[in-house]
Amino acid sequence: MSKIFELLEKYGGAPPENKGIYLGKIIAIPSLGGDEIFNFTLPKGEGTNLWMGFLPWLNNSGYIVQKVDESLEISPVDAGYYQLTQKQKEEMEIKIKQGLASIATAVSEYELLAHDLRKYKEFLKMLETNDEHSLRSIFIDEVDIATGANSIKQIVIRWPTMIADFMTLGEKIPEETDVEKIRKILNISKAEAVVLSTKQRLYNNWKEIFGSEVRGRVKRILAQVKSREKSISEYKSWLKPLIARHKLYKEGLSKPETIKGTLTSIWHSPGQAISTNIIEIWAWQPMVGIEARAGTLEIRGNVAIEPYDSLTKEKIIFNEENGLKKYYPWITEEWVNSKVKEIISNGWLTKNRLYYVFFQIIYERAIIKTPTGFEMEDITFNTKTWFLSQNALLVLLLDLKAKQEVFEKEIDQLIGLTSKEETIDDELEKIIERWKSEKKREIKKKDSKLKKVRKKINKILEILSIDSQLAKFGPYEHNFKDRITNIYLTICM
Repeated sequence: MSKIFELLEKYGGAPPENKGIYLGKIIAIPSLGGDEIFNFTLPKGEGTNLWMGFLPWLNNSGYIVQKVDESLEISPVDAGYYQLTQKQKEEMEIKIKQGLASIATAVSEYELLAHDLRKYKEFLKMLETNDEHSLRSIFIDEVDIATGANSIKQIVIRWPTMIADFMTLGEKIPEETDVEKIRKILNISKAEAVVLSTKQRLYNNWKEIFGSEVRGRVKRILAQVKSREKSISEYKSWLKPLIARHKLYKEGLSKPETIKGTLTSIWHSPGQAISTNIIEIWAWQPMVGIEARAGTLEIRGNVAIEPYDSLTKEKIIFNEENGLKKYYPWITEEWVNSKVKEIISNGWLTKNRLYYVFFQIIYERAIIKTPTGFEMEDITFNTKTWFLSQNALLVLLLDLKAKQEVFEKEIDQLIGLTSKEETIDDELEKIIERWKSEKKREIKKKDSKLKKVRKKINKILEILSIDSQLAKFGPYEHNFKDRITNIYLTICM
């Protein structure tokens, strides 16, 4: 991301020209004369061979190489190449649509089963806790009502307390069916006691049948719910690599800046069979400055300089105006801490190596097919070399990790998966927070005023170079004219 490079150069670049205001605390200096453009026009395939040979050379030379971006644009005039690529994309799109439809069907079935499961869990809870009141209510409303004129709800016309008496039976003598005992305990007429005894028998028989049926139904629904959950999970697992492969077929015209550039680009002509492929890679490795007449240098253990320091944290990573936080608003301290550990553990950055040579390489390949059938490749290597301190490199690697995270999030959102950082529960909490945010707005206004004051003070300090003068030098090299130029930049060139 060019803006991040600009910010790094502003803080750790070569002074003056409003650059290097924190030189010594951070270093991000492009090599003098390190911007090179190499262009070759070769028969088709020769340029690709050159590029594919260059990548292993970087690896064999000790560089860590990562692809940052890639785009492909094919002219419809080149019918063979265009149709092949479009066919592959369309086939993947059909499979993705079918997969998403299968997921939608499975989710719909899962929701219906989940609804039934919740309902039967309530029934099971009533049975297990012996909730007579609720069970008798269900019996009256759902079962006994089918008896028509003999139902309890119809009999209340004759005995208004019939429903209350039936409920009282459940509280006092739920299993009793003897007419005389029911009559004495409830102090009612014998005729009503006979009816209640009959309803009591019907209820107890229904409860026994209903209980066994509910337990069996819950088991069956649970099995189906687990099956649907597994199906949804498997569908999403199958789709994820397919969607990732499809997203890698990123057309050049999908970028706004490319659309504007097509007006003046010599490689975008509707009348010519031209395809373009642009790849950006980063390559880096640690370096040690070689000083004339210097003694032997031996590094043991870790050098006591932490790459994730306060400067990179406050001024670059969590800078909401022009830092990483501006381009990736979702990043948190927890996410950054975990990625810093990951970067160090996988060997992208070594804590006891303070300085790195860093290549920013953009490979542009244009395949031209003339009307006579002759095909050739025009390839261009745009290279820029940087001398970076470890904290500057850490910022770029965090940018790379954030790109990977965005790519994965886009895939997950498409198939309905959620990440640890942003779950559906979080989205629900955001909705609820909007309803409760009235009182918080006043506090936020006060905080925002304080932030604005701090930003203005920081800008004044930066303009007057007071901030950098108060914190002069730092743990890294700060002598640009002598040591950085003569020792380190000569290695980068």
